[in-house]
Amino acid sequence: MEDFNSYANGQNELPQNLIDLVTSLAQKFDGKNQNDLLSAIYAEAKKGKKQGTLSNADIDNFARTISPLLDDKKRALLSKVVKELKKI
Repeated sequence: MEDFNSYANGQNELPQNLIDLVTSLAQKFDGKNQNDLLSAIYAEAKKGKKQGTLSNADIDNFARTISPLLDDKKRALLSKVVKELKKI
């Protein structure tokens, strides 16, 4: 896998706006710490939900797609983040 976009496009499960968002955040926060990245994810999710461009189904699809790429510790964090994003 060269990048997330290549992986996601092969899955055909994620909407393009979500792929674009993840790619953009990954580029913007390359080398930053986990807290900075999580803060940005929450802010973008809140914005997307408010605008109607991000649904809980999109969040679930993203988690299902990326989960196999993660180790157990990161998968547990992803699960926690997904639950919190759905509350927004």
